[in-house]
Amino acid sequence: MITKSRHAVASAAMLLVTMTSSGFAQSKALPMTAARAAAIHECCLKAQPFHNESTWGNWELYIYRACMAEHYQVE
Repeated sequence: MITKSRHAVASAAMLLVTMTSSGFAQSKALPMTAARAAAIHECCLKAQPFHNESTWGNWELYIYRACMAEHYQVE
């Protein structure tokens, strides 16, 4: 019974190490370039007047998305 428990613990530890290694869980984040940082900043400033305005609904998001598209950037 103890041998099975040790085997299960060892298997779980090995699985955890494998899943947290850089090869297994690669980040899909976009690289931050100067152009992307500038676009994010500009688009946030454009959308800011519509933040927390219930009358405008989702306009903040629409303005931000359109601005990022104008800069050829993924939102």
